[in-house]
Amino acid sequence: MRVHLTFLNRRKAETLSVRPQPEEAQKWSECFSTLMTSKYGSSLYRAFLLREFSNENLEFWLAVEYYKNMKPKKMAARAMQIYQDFVAVQAPKEVNLDAETRLITLNNVQSSQLDEHAFDRAQRRIQHMMERDSYLRFLQSGLFLELIRTENYPPSR
Repeated sequence: MRVHLTFLNRRKAETLSVRPQPEEAQKWSECFSTLMTSKYGSSLYRAFLLREFSNENLEFWLAVEYYKNMKPKKMAARAMQIYQDFVAVQAPKEVNLDAETRLITLNNVQSSQLDEHAFDRAQRRIQHMMERDSYLRFLQSGLFLELIRTENYPPSR
């Protein structure tokens, strides 16, 4: 039993991301997409949003990204779940969308032609909102500023 536990601990340590170099972290400030394509960056952004109790927009955005890559047979059930969790009025993790976007999204989700584009408009609106608000706050946060400070990082050999 002890051998198995040691293996699990070692494996867990191997999967943790290594702190990025300041230059790499600085690239996250170029655009939201650059931040989200970085495993470490997106995890840090998520941690920042959790601390602010405002992670529903990112959760929605990530759920839609996952949805876009699903097998077509599973899309209908997942689309309805995303709609009920995030888009519907009074949803448990309701995101801030205008009535027209909610209606278009509902029509897309209920369509017999359901595809990976069902949430495009809603996702673009939420991404735009994050880019103008929480993403900018993240770039000014201590979490991010600490990473880009070169004096905090040991010199490369």
